[in-house]
Amino acid sequence: MTEKEDLWRAAKLLDGDKAVEEVFSRLEARYVEDWKGSAPDNERKRMEAYYMVRAIDAVRSELTALASEPDILHFNKRLRKA
Repeated sequence: MTEKEDLWRAAKLLDGDKAVEEVFSRLEARYVEDWKGSAPDNERKRMEAYYMVRAIDAVRSELTALASEPDILHFNKRLRKA
């Protein structure tokens, strides 16, 4: 087993893990509530919440991409052979 295969396997486990998704959902909800509850003139707090929600989305996307990498590589190899 190569290091990259271990990484893909771990990413697949995390990507499909209900606890991981729950953590992301709770964090996202917390930051959305921070944004909603912030005063209109508290631009700093609003921007921090916005960037945190974006960061959570970016982590989710990267995790999904990493978990899908071996499938994409396999598909591309099949295309090259055809």
